[in-house]
Amino acid sequence: MTAAFKHRLLGTAILVMAGIIFLPDLLDGEKQVVKDDFKVIPDRPEFKGVQQQQVIDGTKLTELQQQLQPAAVDEQPLDQPAAEAELPPQQVVQVTVESEAVKSQANPALAQAGWVVRVGSFSKVQNANALVAKLRQAGFVTFTRNITNTQGLQLTSVLVGPELRKEKLEQQLAKLQQLTGLERLTVMSYQPAENN
Repeated sequence: MTAAFKHRLLGTAILVMAGIIFLPDLLDGEKQVVKDDFKVIPDRPEFKGVQQQQVIDGTKLTELQQQLQPAAVDEQPLDQPAAEAELPPQQVVQVTVESEAVKSQANPALAQAGWVVRVGSFSKVQNANALVAKLRQAGFVTFTRNITNTQGLQLTSVLVGPELRKEKLEQQLAKLQQLTGLERLTVMSYQPAENN
């Protein structure tokens, strides 16, 4: 390398470094410093004065005290037992009713067994709700039940029905199998009073 080239290279390096150092300050412009003007001690609040108290003379004071005294009450204290007021003896009647008789009297439809088809059991509620929506669009009456399987896992079962006639659900099995893609759907007994 020649001496002239070294001088040019050194000069260029110095100019570049000067540009890097001083150019941002030149391009930033004038810096504004925000100075908060606040007072260390707040101004004294305006004083509006004190309301003067009224002086009451002696006669007016005794009248007000008489008005405030409680009137005499003709009642007996609660902590002293009343001798005259005795309560009549209470009579207790025990009534026993069989629970099955009550259930059948409340709603006779609950006493009959119904029929349902379990279409699926899902660990995710969203999947169960999607199947319920699909079956309801197809015209089926559906509902879900939360169950626990033998491993202790919480599942949501999707059931079609209930129907009082088993034959009606058996006729719909083919359409249910086509909608769900399941081949082994069976009609099973359903007792509404037991499952609630």
